[in-house]
Amino acid sequence: MAKRSVPDFQHNEDVKMKELSDYEYYRTELGVLYCGDYLDILPLLSNVDLCLTDPPYAMDIKNKIYNDGKDKKIWGNSKAKKRIYNNLDWDKKPVRKEIFNLMFNLSKKQIIFGGNFYSHVLSISRGWIVWDKETGDNDFGDCELAWTNYDRPIKKYKWRWNGMLQENMQEKEERVHPSQKPTGLLQLIINDYCKDGGVILDPFLGSGTTALACEKLGRKWIGIEISEEYCKIAKKRIKAEADQLKMF
Repeated sequence: MAKRSVPDFQHNEDVKMKELSDYEYYRTELGVLYCGDYLDILPLLSNVDLCLTDPPYAMDIKNKIYNDGKDKKIWGNSKAKKRIYNNLDWDKKPVRKEIFNLMFNLSKKQIIFGGNFYSHVLSISRGWIVWDKETGDNDFGDCELAWTNYDRPIKKYKWRWNGMLQENMQEKEERVHPSQKPTGLLQLIINDYCKDGGVILDPFLGSGTTALACEKLGRKWIGIEISEEYCKIAKKRIKAEADQLKMF
């Protein structure tokens, strides 16, 4: 892939620039996972067709989980919290406007979950996506919003994601990330909004769901994740799907 010039806000100017291959963590026939800071990796990428991502919202989830007794009940069982939610420092700071600009320069189209938290840096759009989580009568949010730059009417998806209850109970997914999205939901969105193929980028890959959805659909992808802990989880999930596809 061709290199791009490093923007002025590159934070490691005193460090010798690495090659893109230096960040490679895992590769399949369809995509590649890079482990590192998106500030370092994004400038090295070539253009993609769609940026589908879920950036941190700066909600400090760690404090909500461990310091608020009420929220402790909402965030699942203690085993899951201890094993999965013990490193959430990435959620303390919002994504800077320059990063959004870099994502926009790299991609033709964008779908950004949590766009309502970044209305001050995103343009007006009539093409919002609403995810109805069918959570029922509890303290969970009923919906999540995704900003898009598509010039089309608002679209709503219903996909149950309520604790132990999920839309597809026959292929139930393990919840391994506090802001994890259902793989099936992302498959629907990719099919509806990126019908003509191309490369899909997620610079905040987390537990790997965007890449997993692409693998299931036979679509090309690029993922970036700063946490090696979550890179390990993403690799395990993606590899399981890629290995299964090779059997057929």
